[in-house]
Amino acid sequence: MEIKDDEVKKAQVVEARARNISHNVRCTECGSQSIEDSQADIAILLRKLIRDEIRAGKSDKEIYKKLEEDYGETVLYAPKFDLQTAALWL
Repeated sequence: MEIKDDEVKKAQVVEARARNISHNVRCTECGSQSIEDSQADIAILLRKLIRDEIRAGKSDKEIYKKLEEDYGETVLYAPKFDLQTAALWL
């Protein structure tokens, strides 16, 4: 019974982390929604990718970095601060 409880807890942690990350990632198809709120095909694929990365042991930071590398800085709602994004922050 304890093994099943551990599996349930792990699944809940994966789900909570995935939802948190998904709320901070912009849908590349619709642009105005997070991938958590969007039903676009790309959003569905990205949500699956995030869950797969979490299950593979990746940290949130590593997942954000991969998304940024694959889809560009604008995919993140909070892009890093540098000369190119200074206008967004100011």
